[in-house]
Amino acid sequence: MRFVFVLLLGPLVFTPTAKSADEIHADLLIVGGTESGWASAIQAARLGVPRIVIVHDGRWLGGQFTEQALACVDENKGVGKVGWGVDWHPMKRSFHRFGLFKELMDRIEAFNTEKYGSPMPGRPYHGPSTFRPAEAEAIFREMLDPYLTNGQVTLITDRYPVRADVDRSAAIPELKGLWFAPVDGTIADLHVRAKITIDASDWGDVIQVSGAAFECGPDPPSRYGEPSAPKNAPPNEMNPITWAMIVAESSHETPIEKPKRFDDRNYPRATRFSLDTYRNLDWDVNNIHLGAIQHWPDADKSSQRQLSVYSVRRIVEGRTSRDGKTAILLNYMNGQDYPLERLPAHVAEALEATEPGASKKNIVVLSRPQREIIFRDAKQHALGVLYHLQNFVHDRAADKTNSFRRFHLSDEFGTPDHLPPKPYIRESLRLKAMYMMREQDGRNRDGETKHKATERFAAVMYPDGLFAWQFHYDFHRTGRTYLGSENRDALKNSDAGRNNGPWIDYHKPLRHTSFLSDRNVFPLRSLVPERFNGLLGAQGNLGFSSIVSAAIRLHDQRIHVGQAAGATAAVALRSGVAPRQIPYDRELLESVRHALCGKVESSTPILLWPFRDLAPSHPAFVAINRLAALRMLPLEVRDVDVRPDDPASPDWIAKVVARSGQTQGPPQWTGGSRGEFCRQWWKVIEQQGWQRRQFQRHTVDDADADGIPDRDDALLFTSNAPIRFEIDRRQLPPDQDGVPHQIDQLFRAIDFCGPNVSQAAGFVADRGQVFQHERGFGWTENLRQNQRKRNRIEGPGDTFVFTRSRARWECLLPGGNYRVTVCVGDAAHDQTSQSVSVQGQPLIDRRNTAEAEFIEATGEVTVRDGVLTLDIGSGIEGSNTCINWLQIEGPL
Repeated sequence: MRFVFVLLLGPLVFTPTAKSADEIHADLLIVGGTESGWASAIQAARLGVPRIVIVHDGRWLGGQFTEQALACVDENKGVGKVGWGVDWHPMKRSFHRFGLFKELMDRIEAFNTEKYGSPMPGRPYHGPSTFRPAEAEAIFREMLDPYLTNGQVTLITDRYPVRADVDRSAAIPELKGLWFAPVDGTIADLHVRAKITIDASDWGDVIQVSGAAFECGPDPPSRYGEPSAPKNAPPNEMNPITWAMIVAESSHETPIEKPKRFDDRNYPRATRFSLDTYRNLDWDVNNIHLGAIQHWPDADKSSQRQLSVYSVRRIVEGRTSRDGKTAILLNYMNGQDYPLERLPAHVAEALEATEPGASKKNIVVLSRPQREIIFRDAKQHALGVLYHLQNFVHDRAADKTNSFRRFHLSDEFGTPDHLPPKPYIRESLRLKAMYMMREQDGRNRDGETKHKATERFAAVMYPDGLFAWQFHYDFHRTGRTYLGSENRDALKNSDAGRNNGPWIDYHKPLRHTSFLSDRNVFPLRSLVPERFNGLLGAQGNLGFSSIVSAAIRLHDQRIHVGQAAGATAAVALRSGVAPRQIPYDRELLESVRHALCGKVESSTPILLWPFRDLAPSHPAFVAINRLAALRMLPLEVRDVDVRPDDPASPDWIAKVVARSGQTQGPPQWTGGSRGEFCRQWWKVIEQQGWQRRQFQRHTVDDADADGIPDRDDALLFTSNAPIRFEIDRRQLPPDQDGVPHQIDQLFRAIDFCGPNVSQAAGFVADRGQVFQHERGFGWTENLRQNQRKRNRIEGPGDTFVFTRSRARWECLLPGGNYRVTVCVGDAAHDQTSQSVSVQGQPLIDRRNTAEAEFIEATGEVTVRDGVLTLDIGSGIEGSNTCINWLQIEGPL
């Protein structure tokens, strides 16, 4: 596949005449050429919407991929080690790539292969997929180009909305059109009338100018009852912005100029050199965490994937790339993030000069010129990171081969300062939608934090789900602290007076990365305003709480959001209904799902249900997803693998048929896999139509008559109590819980654990050592490296020694008969084909365990030669036998 690369040095702008500026008519207006807006346009165009207009306040398509320079892709992921992803990456992707995101990444990686010799040329620690922003923008444009060329889509750049046409004659206001001004002015020169508008802008411009309801800043606990909602947080606290930088390798030293107000003390976390010097500064907030990583690798270790400032988000690794030049994304939370509360005194003073009280406002509601005041300071702070690396760190590094002093700011953006046009925006306003997603709906319930999390579906799987998602509730440091020594003489009653000099960011209580979502779906209702027609949200302007917004902001997620909005708009336009009617109408809802997963054969379908093992290339992908979304598949909370190629057992088929409201399966079924059955069964369900499966709506405001208004009801058609976060204490049977039994005549108990791990009470530790007669037990080979501790459960079930082939353990025992109990399993991950034999007698034979589930097996054996022999491992390729503990009872 060949690509044409275009560097955009000027705007691609449709310049309307006076007459066309008064009246541009569209079926669908999309405000924002972000990744979400781009995806909305392509999705709607593929579904046949004839007149689509995109109006963007910049020149580049692609949002965080391009004009925000997030050139190292972050995707849906969780705690699992089984899933999509390259073997070396420390965290696995939750799902196989799907939808337009997969189509985009396939093209980007094909381009990378042609130009750099590898689909993933950066070899980053955080990756794996990377790209140059300008090259990615050309691919975004290339994918939109067929619809620009045929006239179906019109793209207008460098404009932002300044006022709205709103029809308020009905009970629910309706957006009819928008007026746009050039980004360097305030007078409208463009007027677009549209049947539906999607707000895919960075800051919810349409929502604000139209008067639709929205929220911004922290949600107090009283608003949505979320377990980690902060109390008394300032209204301008947000996930921070970051001005990312792309730096490229130079042939000589190319240091940047010293930024305004630069101070090395701003960057104690930047590197270990920085921390060694500035560890003990007197910050005016106590107990902030200080940590740092390596600056850059030595010359002989440059190419390795490793944790350093240089390689954590490296986008092209020069020594293995065809072009021989390294390029790096600096988007570095240890110094580069810019919190939005407690602004520096000079920034606050500049804001107050524009409007009294502006420095305490949330950035969402500031004017564009006011935001620019913050942006200018965020740029200088980001440049300070690079200056610190090029000077302070350079001077202290023994090996300067990979010094940032030999890197320059990339000129690919065409900006005077060589920085991307926009900052990375993690959090925007939140549309007050038909339903606001809450933390308790989807947060993992295995424990308080992600350290106890296992693979599972969310407690709430919304009935109107349109795509799968999973991530941490990921808050970067939202607080800012200043040096006490710089502010002691300041005015005690003036925040601006106290906020002088160097500062660093810090994690405020409950604002961190320790909480994880389960495998979720995104509800259509969260795209639709609660009391406003003609408008849909996209990008970050969605119906969720601030906490949930921290988990739905990744590269792939925002493309999926855009596709969902585009499909919803297309179905509403074709059917002549308001989008708010769709969640209550089975046929319309299934039409949206069909548009995303099944209708456009040439496109990659969307994953509707968050399965771990189902790829879009599977022949049954569409059928399985559509049946799962209708709750026709027998799925328990931990059935994250659908196993489409397993045989479809009669019992499994009977459950599918019963859940579908039928009495018998397809008459032509003669046997086959689950996937093959789903394909045949889906044809049966489709042919029956949707009339028999229509939702029953009891009242206008409470569809299921459970006393919870629809606006607060996660489960729209299922009577339920209010959703609250509670730890799910798994009740496993005694032979699967990993807990040793109480034995009166216990001869010996072994806890298989690693070095520096305390063995369980009443147990003796085996740490994988080779057998020694003095110790009385051990392995016939050294397994000291084959041990793990998961920190998930209490007791010896949390640790294990493992083998992926076969291994033998021996224990000295007097002759006689003994009862032996062994436990295998893994508190954190699935394990396969585990086998254990004692004295040649099989106790466990090629058995699989799910994460946090165990197999405890007991057998009676005879010892005649003074040695008990235990063999573990099946020898099957891909197997992993994990032995947790052993109890020996006797002699009997």
